[in-house]
Amino acid sequence: MKKTLLGIMIMSLISAFLLTGCGGKKAEVPATSEEGILKVGIVDGKDRFAKSEAGAPVGIEAELAKRVADAGGYAIRLTIVDDSDALLSGMLNGEYDLGFGRITDTDQRIGNLNVSIPYGKGCLYLATPKRNYMNCLSAVQSGTIGVSTRADAIKDEISGIDSIVNQPYTDVSLMAGDIAEGNLLAGLVTEREAISMINDRVQAQELLNSPRESYVALTPDGSPLMGTVNGVIENYRMEEAGLSNE
Repeated sequence: MKKTLLGIMIMSLISAFLLTGCGGKKAEVPATSEEGILKVGIVDGKDRFAKSEAGAPVGIEAELAKRVADAGGYAIRLTIVDDSDALLSGMLNGEYDLGFGRITDTDQRIGNLNVSIPYGKGCLYLATPKRNYMNCLSAVQSGTIGVSTRADAIKDEISGIDSIVNQPYTDVSLMAGDIAEGNLLAGLVTEREAISMINDRVQAQELLNSPRESYVALTPDGSPLMGTVNGVIENYRMEEAGLSNE
């Protein structure tokens, strides 16, 4: 009996060793790539969520990042970037431990990152030629609208979109040019894209009864930081709703 028990114990130890060596247990991902420093990338949206003042990000997203740093006891290093492509590239390359940029939870590019609970929501916009104040699609009988890559994920929820030709755009500056030239009836875009398109020939306004986009924060895959991020966002949402978080 003793030999049998000893044999079982030895086999159990060997099995545990093999599982560990063959990837049975994932290596732990540190919360920050530099000990004690939270590196945060934030897209410059030139709005209340994020904008640059004296070269540093300020706004809702910067405030959330500072709260995460305070909650985790980290020093913070904020970096403002030009667009979401730069942010996502930096996240995947390990430049940032945390990222904000009004990235939506439907964005197909975030599949290899951890995604937080939403910290904000926004509507889609219609970009149109100057003095064309169209704010819905249900009354449109013909024509072509441009649809940005970012807006495409939720466009099917819009009343009347099926009766209009949809032309996809990866570059909203090209879309703005086609709207100004009369090649498009309008462009369906996110709020930040709309802001970037406005000029002396193109205007934009909120789409009536628009579906809502959810904005999320990002951390590297497997990062234990996400628990802290979600806690901070939950407290912020309660504050915005006028509720006590105690």
